[in-house]
Amino acid sequence: MCRTGSGARSAVLFASHANGRNIHRMQNLISVTDLSKVYASGFNALKKINLDIRDGEILSLLGPNGAGKTTLISIICGIVNPSGGRVTVAGHDVVKDYRASRSLIGLVPQELTTDAFETVWATVSFSRGLFGKPANPAHIEQVLKDLSLWDKKDSKIMACRAA
Repeated sequence: MCRTGSGARSAVLFASHANGRNIHRMQNLISVTDLSKVYASGFNALKKINLDIRDGEILSLLGPNGAGKTTLISIICGIVNPSGGRVTVAGHDVVKDYRASRSLIGLVPQELTTDAFETVWATVSFSRGLFGKPANPAHIEQVLKDLSLWDKKDSKIMACRAA
């Protein structure tokens, strides 16, 4: 699960069992190796980043605007292509095996463009449908519990905004 926002000063990565598969606790769920990104303007957003995130770990990226947090998460989630290096999600390369890696990643923008008056449960259910996934209340319940959000399932999105 990736959480980020445009212009944010922090970002959070939560690595959890890939689609319910049992992945050994010490295995890296996300691996970033020598990752670089240079935009067409010449701006060098990432310079040889190396990072491993194991199953169950929560990682927070902190830094000023322009530090590369959103670029890093966007590459991991398959939204932006890297200029160099490699990223794998549960062993799947985000460029070469993008369909498999994207099926294992969920992106939750900090600024949701859904109805702020909708509940957490309804928003997550709706988001699932955006990826062509069928309704699966048991799976949504487990994800919300894994993220310690079960008690917020009936709360309005606007009540859950980060400070």
